Amino acid sequence: MSEDVHQCLIFDTPKKDARLIGIEYIVTEKVFLSLPEDEKRLWHSHEYEVKSGVLFMPGLPSVAEKAQMKHLAKTYGKVFHFWQIDKGDTIPLGLPQLMMALTADGQLNPQLGKDVEERFHISFAENRKQRADLEGPDKGIHPSANPWLQGKGLVPEVLEVECVRNAADSSQTSSEL
Repeated sequence: MSEDVHQCLIFDTPKKDARLIGIEYIVTEKVFLSLPEDEKRLWHSHEYEVKSGVLFMPGLPSVAEKAQMKHLAKTYGKVFHFWQIDKGDTIPLGLPQLMMALTADGQLNPQLGKDVEERFHISFAENRKQRADLEGPDKGIHPSANPWLQGKGLVPEVLEVECVRNAADSSQTSSEL
């Protein structure tokens, strides 16, 4: 979209039959700091994911990947998953889920991490070593980001509201619309 705002589609696999399960919006620190405080609570920092090595770009040469990671380490993301494939859902059901990001060692299921490393032929430990010199946001991670670190989760909800219809709409049935 721009240098300050990116959008990413999240698929469950890199294969041709992959299912679109979510969307992530990524913004620079400058954009994040301009957001209202209530909005900031919906965002997570990327510094740990980048520096720990768990965020990677399959198929990208290491030099190009590191350049991208240098930028991403300073950004914030907002992720919604629409399809809970880990629950076995065959279609997207229920409300979208606001997702958190890893922020410290010990949060990633070790078996899941091992499976990812094997599937993509990567090493989180090697990535971590290669990215040790990268820096996070210039002003540090903002305290409003990553609200789950203070034990606060956020969930979307659906509220039923009255809809206003104009006169032309009220004379049509749903099959005529």
